[in-house]
Amino acid sequence: MPFTFTETEIPGLYIVQPHFHQDQRGSNLKTFHKPSFEEKGLPCDFGETMITTNLHKNVIRGFHYQRPPYAQYKLYFCLQGEWNNYSVDLRKGSPTYGKVICINMREEERKLLYIPKGIANAHLVLRENTRVLYQLGAQYMPEYDAGVRWDSLGIDFGELAPIMTEKDAALPPFAELDSPFVFGKNC
Repeated sequence: MPFTFTETEIPGLYIVQPHFHQDQRGSNLKTFHKPSFEEKGLPCDFGETMITTNLHKNVIRGFHYQRPPYAQYKLYFCLQGEWNNYSVDLRKGSPTYGKVICINMREEERKLLYIPKGIANAHLVLRENTRVLYQLGAQYMPEYDAGVRWDSLGIDFGELAPIMTEKDAALPPFAELDSPFVFGKNC
């Protein structure tokens, strides 16, 4: 059974409904099917697969991206709990450059989120013990790791007391970004 791909407001960023089957025995969920992604024209040669466990609500991870030539496309799935994924388009020349969208990810929905190269993303964890499975199109290269400060994009997080790393808290603001991405060229 094929996957269903729904493109968001940001070109190349898709919500993906995978194959799910349930019967009296239990259920079966296929979170990746290479031919479905290839048929859609989406790169899907993943170099790493990771799981993060977030013990508390209000954990913020990001906004992260990796610079070329090790830029990453990503595929996310919520194993347990709930988080909001915020994505910002960093691709110069994109019709949505600088636009931020929020997609809620929770285990009950069994959906995937495909993020193309040139998009930085962040997670705001909404439930304790949230577990996130994600695949990366290139392996992590610390010297190419980059990001944008979480509170520099005009997102209303309310009275949030975030839990984050010192590294994420020290990321530069979006206004200081000299993006290495060009829409339609290197991403």
